[in-house]
Amino acid sequence: MSKDEDRVFYWLAAETGLRAGELAGLKLSDIDGERLTINRSVWHSQEQTPKTNNALRTLALSPQLIALLWEQIARQKKREHEYLFSTEAGTPRDMDVYRRRKMVPLLTKLSMPCAGYHAFRHFNVSLLDALRAPLKVIQERAGHALTGSFTLDVYGGHPEWDRNLEAARNAGAEIEKAVAKAEAELAEKTTNSERLTAISETGSGVAIS
Repeated sequence: MSKDEDRVFYWLAAETGLRAGELAGLKLSDIDGERLTINRSVWHSQEQTPKTNNALRTLALSPQLIALLWEQIARQKKREHEYLFSTEAGTPRDMDVYRRRKMVPLLTKLSMPCAGYHAFRHFNVSLLDALRAPLKVIQERAGHALTGSFTLDVYGGHPEWDRNLEAARNAGAEIEKAVAKAEAELAEKTTNSERLTAISETGSGVAIS
């Protein structure tokens, strides 16, 4: 499974459902305690303001993700980089390059379809829906312009912060369970594979109990 910086990146994408450009545009200053504010997006190294007011938003973070983010912040401060994820030169991460060099090989290794960043958004919305987060909360966290419901859009108002926070904490807890399960399964497969290889190399023919 992914470690360190990659682990933070994938967890952040899964828990928040941020767009690729929003992930690339995150700066250390955008994180304040349990709050993550989306102020910009970056595409092909060009920083830009999100196209709609809905895209300018603040998301709550789970305790699990906060811990990972502070580790990443420490790494970036040591490098003297202002972006949360960056190149060696400190410029924003090229999302196309990262997907090609990191995501595709990992997905291939895990025998999973080579999907793009939008798959994280689909996963996030589906997860929050399964956790029964209010539709207005899902809408605001995803940065969607409209829910499709006139009543909800006009009279729904802004979700309370505690609901935003509850959604983040529930999502973080579910992601933590999924990661733990996946890592356990991978460890078991690796152990069995190593044992089979050892038996094959020694020619002992001893059966695995």
